[in-house]
Amino acid sequence: MKFASGISDSVQVFEATRQACQQALDQLRGVPCHLACVFASPIYRTQWTEVLHAIHEQLKPAVLVGCSGSGVIGGEQELEWVPGLSVVAAYLPGVRLHPFAVSPEELEDSRAGGFWIDKIGAVPSDEPVFVLMADPYTCDSSKLLAELNQTFPKRPIIGGLASGGNEPGEHVLFHDTEVLRAGVVGLALTGNVTMDTVISQGCRAIGKPFIVTKAEDNIIRELGGRQALDVLREVLMGLPPTDQELAQRSIFVGVVIDEMRPQFQAGDFLIRQLAGIDPPSGAIAVAEQVHVGQTVQFHLRDPGASKQELRRLLAERSTMLQMAPPAGALVRAPRVVNHLVIWPSGYLVS
Repeated sequence: MKFASGISDSVQVFEATRQACQQALDQLRGVPCHLACVFASPIYRTQWTEVLHAIHEQLKPAVLVGCSGSGVIGGEQELEWVPGLSVVAAYLPGVRLHPFAVSPEELEDSRAGGFWIDKIGAVPSDEPVFVLMADPYTCDSSKLLAELNQTFPKRPIIGGLASGGNEPGEHVLFHDTEVLRAGVVGLALTGNVTMDTVISQGCRAIGKPFIVTKAEDNIIRELGGRQALDVLREVLMGLPPTDQELAQRSIFVGVVIDEMRPQFQAGDFLIRQLAGIDPPSGAIAVAEQVHVGQTVQFHLRDPGASKQELRRLLAERSTMLQMAPPAGALVRAPRVVNHLVIWPSGYLVS
């Protein structure tokens, strides 16, 4: 098992493709490329089919999946809101790859069970693990995950949403040499691979926890019997100046996962974006269904906290599993942050 990565910020997309692929090839050192994961800035706005053909010509991957992203990462470099193309290439002996793509129309008519077994080409007894990349405008992620969980119970699923666009049709999904602008592309892996999940939220809590006392769907109207927006303002006013500046671009809402815990700390929250505010009513909107009685706490996205938490989680996981250092890593940053680490034994940690 071997992993390689390449990244380029060339303003010319085919030069970026050539550079990223060459870096990956140099690291593979002659072994075949079974899987290529490609992430590219939509700033290129180019003929993506030709780009995918160029990647196939250079890397010759058995399977290619990927999507657009407002930020791409490769090696020690991160490119955000600028031209950038990142490729992760993997040599995976003993691992079977099952790529698939699902349109919005197919997902609307799909049901758990036979549809997904036929679409993916794997059965529950194969114990597949999944990587998904979805268009946020046209993919019903809740339905997708519910049906996969019913069809393949207790199997790990990781992934995220394509980003960089402002309306339907501006994101791209890559499925071998096919370019899609709607739905979801995915990859099931079976055989000599196991997956566990380690998620670095990249956020730290601010203020104190509050009980939701009035809510409708994803709208929180009251926290602790007070208008939600008043509570948010109070929390922000109590922050030091540096955190107030950070809050201008990275305020999130953490929804407690396990209400039975005596106290809450990092990892106890499902982090969701603050989707909007309504000053006249004092309500706030969250990118998640919220119910009366749930506990929430506001969070700030903090790069330092993210790095520290990721290191802690990976160290804990390595100690618990008694594994060697990872052979490679796939980090997806746009919108949803997932960390995918492939260990030499074939153990996958997301």
